[in-house]
Amino acid sequence: MKAIDFTHAGGFPLTQDELDYLQQAYTECINALSAMGGDGPTLISGMAITSSGGTTTVDDGWFFYNGELIRFSSSSYGAIPLGDVVLVTIVPTTTNLIYNDGSSFGAVLDKSATLTTGPSAVTATQFPLGMLQPFQVVFGQNGREATWSSLPVSTPVPSGGVTGTIFYKKDLMANTLHIRGQLTANNAQNFNASPAALFYTMTTLPAGYIPANTAYFTAQYFVAGLIKDDLGVGWIKQVNCSVNILGQFTVNWIKPDISIGGYAVSFNSIISLD
Repeated sequence: MKAIDFTHAGGFPLTQDELDYLQQAYTECINALSAMGGDGPTLISGMAITSSGGTTTVDDGWFFYNGELIRFSSSSYGAIPLGDVVLVTIVPTTTNLIYNDGSSFGAVLDKSATLTTGPSAVTATQFPLGMLQPFQVVFGQNGREATWSSLPVSTPVPSGGVTGTIFYKKDLMANTLHIRGQLTANNAQNFNASPAALFYTMTTLPAGYIPANTAYFTAQYFVAGLIKDDLGVGWIKQVNCSVNILGQFTVNWIKPDISIGGYAVSFNSIISLD
């Protein structure tokens, strides 16, 4: 990060070069932070949209576009001509300064934006209002693991002979675990009989993906119909699952009717790691 040390005695040599260096120091930081929300156009703040009596108003705010943070001035629009769209239009302004030698240069630069209507087009100075994306959308995407990790499941035949794969990934911003998969109990008659069904351990998640408190969720019986339990008094549509504080992924498998040798369940759940 750029900085200038102003503590030395002797008279600091302030020139245009030093002022430009200071300007670069803050613009680089602003652009780096804003870019976390995407390449743009990215809504940073404000620009709330309200409609009343056929008129739509977009409030003051700020957005990031083409590497610049740009101020938006509140503006409104009514009926949109056929074939046109509402456009955010960036207007650059330049103010001249008189220099010591009498010369005049356009030195004070600014950019602001307002609304216009016209054919849909994306240029360096305009884009459709509908393209504007809130900062937190891409920032949130960047805060999530992009790929799924997986754990194979294969339990002994006496424990149901369960096979399948568990997929998982973390949302670092929300500190949550997204877990999904499908498991098939190939030897379901070996599960503990009702009503003393057990939670069977399928696998163990690695460190960093383990909740601070045991989390419970359900898995759905994989097909549309239902099957009866081994007592013939209840229909199986869901089974309970959990991820405990040791990272063990468990399923409360239910022994089915004697005519059912095996069945599958699927799950897709988000778990708080707090």
